Amino acid sequence: MATLQPDRRLIMFVDMESYSRHDDAGQVNAQMNFRPLMRRAAEQCGLDRDGWEIQSSGDGELALFPLGTPEPRLVADLVPAMDRILRDHNRDAGAHAQVRMRVAFHQGLVTRTENGYAGSAVVTAARLVEAPALKEALASFPAAAVAMIVSSTIYRDVVSQSYSGIRKERYGRVNVRVKSFGDEAWIFIPDENVNATTIASADASTPAPRPDRSGAERAQAEPPSGSRFAFGSVVNHGPTVFGDHGRAWGAEATRADGQRRQ
Repeated sequence: MATLQPDRRLIMFVDMESYSRHDDAGQVNAQMNFRPLMRRAAEQCGLDRDGWEIQSSGDGELALFPLGTPEPRLVADLVPAMDRILRDHNRDAGAHAQVRMRVAFHQGLVTRTENGYAGSAVVTAARLVEAPALKEALASFPAAAVAMIVSSTIYRDVVSQSYSGIRKERYGRVNVRVKSFGDEAWIFIPDENVNATTIASADASTPAPRPDRSGAERAQAEPPSGSRFAFGSVVNHGPTVFGDHGRAWGAEATRADGQRRQ
């Protein structure tokens, strides 16, 4: 059997927010609206959606773009177009027909198989779109319809270079941990400033591994035993005296005769 060869592709994962919370009619409505909305967004950006390789997931899709697709156009234009279209859609739609999306961009080697697409790059995009920080960002801006997260690779190659008028200062850096995946990523919401709000920087469900430290390092990192006293931004361990004639605070001081001084 011939060995399948991967191609380096630009990857987009799209996931509809709270899809499972809809009733059956709501899920049908969301799916029926999804493809026309995506096609309209692509057309507004001058992109040919018919050339995308798409694997549907019911509540979203995995899309691989044709070789040569300009990454700056996708990052700078596609998600804002999706957001505009969805905001207009949601303004006139009932609660059961509201559509909001999370979008992840990454790039890397992808192998097409009989059962779909394989490769660590696909897994990375899938983990990014499920990042708790991305979900929190979308929840923090109720008027927004789309929240986007880009991998560190996309940020370095596209966003940080400010291609196509991209405003890199509107991207917020987060640390993503989903299952065994962990990496830095950047979040953007069209017409909003994610840096104006607090976004969780990591997924608490899978804590980051802590390196083993030597005894000396642990002793240096750990505070000394005894009392701890905080005054504003100053934290002292053990007896603390403020002022020229101040008394000891934060612990009982000991006199020369060994008795405690109150």
